[in-house]
Amino acid sequence: MTTVSYRTFTGTAAENYERHFVPKIATPVSATLLETAALRAGERVLDVACGTGVIARLAAERVGPSGTVTGLDLSPEMIDHARGVSPPTVEWHVGDAESLPFADGAFDVVLCQMGLMFMQDRPAAVAEMRRVTAAGGRVVVNTPGVEPAGFTLMGQALVEHIDAELGGFVHAVFSMHDPEEVGSLLGNAGLVDVTAATPSATLHLGAPAEFLWQYINLTPMAPFVAQASATAQEAMERQVVESWRPFTRDGTMSIDLPVVVGSGRR
Repeated sequence: MTTVSYRTFTGTAAENYERHFVPKIATPVSATLLETAALRAGERVLDVACGTGVIARLAAERVGPSGTVTGLDLSPEMIDHARGVSPPTVEWHVGDAESLPFADGAFDVVLCQMGLMFMQDRPAAVAEMRRVTAAGGRVVVNTPGVEPAGFTLMGQALVEHIDAELGGFVHAVFSMHDPEEVGSLLGNAGLVDVTAATPSATLHLGAPAEFLWQYINLTPMAPFVAQASATAQEAMERQVVESWRPFTRDGTMSIDLPVVVGSGRR
């Protein structure tokens, strides 16, 4: 089986990402990222690993018509969808965070939401973010904090009923939960005035079975789960929904997700 990775991200997942991940997860966790970035009118902003562009769109509102916003993602599908749902003033690029296609000092602020943990060479990616940041500019990133129990239980069910490698993807999402690790990455790249904190965001995820399939179908796990037998899928769903009962009230599930927010200045 091929390693589950956003480098092989295909299908309708970008549409699902915009429909479900953006309102339920990406928008709630963006608040502290944007607060830390403190964007100002007229600034030049780069959104690395932009997905379908939620951060780029929010940044465009803050920098106004005198500013510029650029979004970059590894997935052509994500960029195509971002173009279709974003203002025409945002510029989009398909590219790798570890080799950014921009000049030195091209941006006042570089943002990266929920992407750093998936990058194969994280030090190289952060070094590139610093390189394209102007003197005195800021780099602000966030990553999921410690893995919530509900996601651990989902990973177990995927391993038991679908494929062991899918559990690895679930855990990889939370692989940069240590603020000291995030701060060290920023500092080792040459950024100064580095800070790293772990605020929390409340996520309202909806009905357990509905959210389970929404989450699977907006990730690269979707085609691998689809290849499993109906019996295996049903057993996985039953196990997850039952294990999520402690987090469910009145038929809907909510969790408090710790989010690591790191920042530094060029």
